[in-house]
Amino acid sequence: MSESERPTGVPQSGEFTEKPGFRHVLACVDASPFAVDAAPFARAVLAHAVAVAEAIGARLTVMHVLESPTAREPMDPVEWALRHREATEYLHQRMSRIHDLHACAAIAAGAPAERINAWAHDNAADLIVLGRGGESDGTFARLGDTARRVAETANVSVLLVPSMQVGNTPIRYHKVLIPLDGSSRSECVLPLGLGIAAAHGAETVLVHAAPKADLIESDLLDAEAVGLRDQLYRRNERAARQYLDWIRSRLPATPTTRTRLLPSGDARRALARTAVDERADLMVLSSAGKSGHADMTVGSVADYLINRMNIPVLLVRQQRRNPPPQDHTMNTRLPGQGTM
Repeated sequence: MSESERPTGVPQSGEFTEKPGFRHVLACVDASPFAVDAAPFARAVLAHAVAVAEAIGARLTVMHVLESPTAREPMDPVEWALRHREATEYLHQRMSRIHDLHACAAIAAGAPAERINAWAHDNAADLIVLGRGGESDGTFARLGDTARRVAETANVSVLLVPSMQVGNTPIRYHKVLIPLDGSSRSECVLPLGLGIAAAHGAETVLVHAAPKADLIESDLLDAEAVGLRDQLYRRNERAARQYLDWIRSRLPATPTTRTRLLPSGDARRALARTAVDERADLMVLSSAGKSGHADMTVGSVADYLINRMNIPVLLVRQQRRNPPPQDHTMNTRLPGQGTM
């Protein structure tokens, strides 16, 4: 299908198979190294950061933020030295199994979210990886304060990783789910999502939820209204199928990529159910979709999913190249590895 044959209403887009320009991944281990519940998050964050960095050929920095007792008082120099040494040993221990990857460690002090975002900006990080944190209400675990602040304020992409058991073998993704809503914003994730899936030999599932068009009536719908609603449903699903077929025609012919149309309804819940039904182990989606409200850094669909998914969710922001690195934190490196 040529560009001129693009379905009506489908926005123009660039080549979907171009390589993602990510060059620097920042993995944030921002819980206390000695907290009982920190180990699962630390292992999971680092394992997924390595899996993504290797897939896209990026260098990796593993960061730990030493949180000050109070926001207004500087940390005692002796306490800083002790905690810095402990944190450095902890990071090196976590990084000791990383091979064939340019990896460094960084220590910073202050409020975690602010320091993470500042460091990522100053050191040209393209992707921040951190644990979701938060408390569970028995149904799902909402984002922790640090994860939410980073997701909402970072000007780079963010990978949110739930606490999960990871073994000693490297993470291998088997199924990558990529939601699309017909907008160029959602399509901008395709190079990254497809690149990660290809590097892992994973199946890619491109999903699109046809929008639901409800009629506002105070009483039961009459036959005419029901017929109109059903007509709108069928039209939306037909347009959605044409859109997915057009997207698929622009990608390399491979049995590892398929499309799935979700029936008209609530796109947020449909995508969450589909991720479970498909047993996806990574979701890659745009932080903002078709609506693209300027006052919302994370769209309503993305916000719903990052608060409910029990798999890693990669929020992709259209890249804005950061200035050259101007690192103002202390960095360390493992023996035999290069510096940043």
